[in-house]
Amino acid sequence: MRDCTVENKKLINRVSRIEGQVKALKSKLENEIECGEKDPYEVIRQLSAIKGALNGMINSYIEHYAKEHIVSEVKNAKSQEDALVVMDSLLEVIKTFGK
Repeated sequence: MRDCTVENKKLINRVSRIEGQVKALKSKLENEIECGEKDPYEVIRQLSAIKGALNGMINSYIEHYAKEHIVSEVKNAKSQEDALVVMDSLLEVIKTFGK
């Protein structure tokens, strides 16, 4: 089993990078008051990069949670039904947030 502290540090680093991307976009928008001066595609590219980074982080977190918590819950389940309930909860998270 991997150390949660290491995984949390990786997640925190990703949040910091995303925060930097958002701040850069905010600064760009604040500095370009005149709408005619900015390249709309650059803003869209930055938004897409932020969206990709967030989706990547969601996937990493789900993977970490599954490997570190779901596996042990399934192993420790008292019955196959209990294990299936745990798996169903993971699948629900994936369906909801893994888009």
